[in-house]
Amino acid sequence: MKKRLATTVCALGLLVSTGVVSAGTSAITYAKVLPSLSRNIYLATGTKDNNSNSKVENSIVGQNYEATMWIVDANGKKVSNTAIDVTDNDTRFFIVDQSAVGGDVTLVAENDQKKLVSVEISGRFYPDTR
Repeated sequence: MKKRLATTVCALGLLVSTGVVSAGTSAITYAKVLPSLSRNIYLATGTKDNNSNSKVENSIVGQNYEATMWIVDANGKKVSNTAIDVTDNDTRFFIVDQSAVGGDVTLVAENDQKKLVSVEISGRFYPDTR
């Protein structure tokens, strides 16, 4: 009985620790419309668990347009490099400032074109890659 209880406790501990480690590496999906005239929009928010790069796998930017993307912290302060000319089926990596680790980060995007068109965008955001 003691052996079975110990095995159950160990297995439960492994499941809990694995969930904590992979939390930031899970994909956060987004599907939004970028407003016209290059106004930005928050696409996805997740917790930045470590100092690994963040990643975006963008699947659609509608109507042959391009997007500009970056990451902000919970206070709205920009904490990453800016990715420009993001298109369909485009993967980008972001170096995120150390100050963002342990808090929420948000992927932000805007339409590259200063025109009166709204552009569909969708994909997956990974706050951490390891």
